[in-house]
Amino acid sequence: MDLLTQVDELIANAPADPATVAAVQAIAPILYEEAQRYGQTVYYVLQTRDGQWQVITLEEQQPPHQQKNVIHAYGSEAMAQEACDEQVIPVAMPIIPLLFQLLAAEPVDSLMILEADGERGWEVGRQWLLAQVRSILSAPPDIA
Repeated sequence: MDLLTQVDELIANAPADPATVAAVQAIAPILYEEAQRYGQTVYYVLQTRDGQWQVITLEEQQPPHQQKNVIHAYGSEAMAQEACDEQVIPVAMPIIPLLFQLLAAEPVDSLMILEADGERGWEVGRQWLLAQVRSILSAPPDIA
C-alpha cells in the first residue's frame, strides 16, 4: 500500500468528530514526509499474543548508562522472525499508522527502523515527532 493511500486511510479511520479529523488531517503531512525517508511502506513489529508491541529497554554501555525504550520495525518478515521467541509474533504495519501510533506510545522513546537489506536503519524519536506535531497543531491558521 503506497504512502498516500495510507494517509487517506488514516484520515478516513479517524474518529468522526470534526476536531479529531482536522487534527489528523493537519499532522498527516508530517507523517507522510517522515515516511518518505524510509525504503519501504510496510514494516514488521513484534507483538505479544495480547496485541501489545514488544518494547525493548536499551542501556548505554558507557556512563551515564542512560536507558531508552524502543520498538523495532523490521524491513522483512524474515528479519522479524529471527528476533521472535514464543512470546511474540511479527505483525505487518504500514509505516504511516506505525508513526501515528508512536505518538501515543507513552513508555516508548524511539522507533528503530531496520531496512530489509540489514545495512540501513533509522531512529525516530517519539519526542522529536511529537514536537513536529505540536508545532503544526499550535500554529495559527493561515489567514491569507
